Amino acid sequence: MFDVTLGNEYISQLDGTSEGTQLKYYKDKYWYKIDTCGEGKAEYLVSKLLTFSDLPEDSYVLYEEGLINGKSGCRSYNFLISGQELITLERLHQYLTGRKLSAMKEEYEDMEHFIEYTLNVFLTQLSVDLFPYFQRIFTLDLVTLNEDRHFNNLAVIADRNSGKYISAPIFDNGRSLLCGCQGYREGLSLEENVRRVTARPFSGSHQKQFDYFGKGFVLEYDKAVEWLNQEEPSLQRDVLLLRIKQTKK
Repeated sequence: MFDVTLGNEYISQLDGTSEGTQLKYYKDKYWYKIDTCGEGKAEYLVSKLLTFSDLPEDSYVLYEEGLINGKSGCRSYNFLISGQELITLERLHQYLTGRKLSAMKEEYEDMEHFIEYTLNVFLTQLSVDLFPYFQRIFTLDLVTLNEDRHFNNLAVIADRNSGKYISAPIFDNGRSLLCGCQGYREGLSLEENVRRVTARPFSGSHQKQFDYFGKGFVLEYDKAVEWLNQEEPSLQRDVLLLRIKQTKK
């Protein structure tokens, strides 16, 4: 748990969200985000969960919980090295085609054809195969119920050193575990609220996206549950425990 004071000179972004305005700071190779709805805990829990998987460490970003100017939030280390740039799929597609990728969904009658288009455009024009990346992403989202996996939260890294594009590590999981969920209702049980969650970007169903791509990694469920049982009780923790039970195979 960190505790840091940051002045305005470190403000990097001021993002508008449905819950308000989220401040993002950058200092000493760390990105800092102040909570708008408790997403710092979700970022921490989701990224920590991946340490109990068979994914390599460089395929996801670890987040820490802490205090930023006395307010709850999280931080993550800048994973880019000199000569690299993170480019979202939304921005990259617009550069390549002149159109937003999110707007292309309306042109395809089903999820499968839209996915095929998306994979093909980046493979043919940039020689980057995003299938394994999406496979990992949608396996995680099935468990953690990310509602905010839009094309600005999916990205590649442009590496000027090699002239190649590579898929980015998994990042930005704050709107998971019912955190900021538009359909969440306090009077309903966790099970009922879980059923109200919607997915992005190819389908409103996490299960359908997972079924298309298949399992992207294996979790050590028992070890993850042992860890979670030692964590401070919270809505996010309880949702994650429930989802591990529901998705364990």
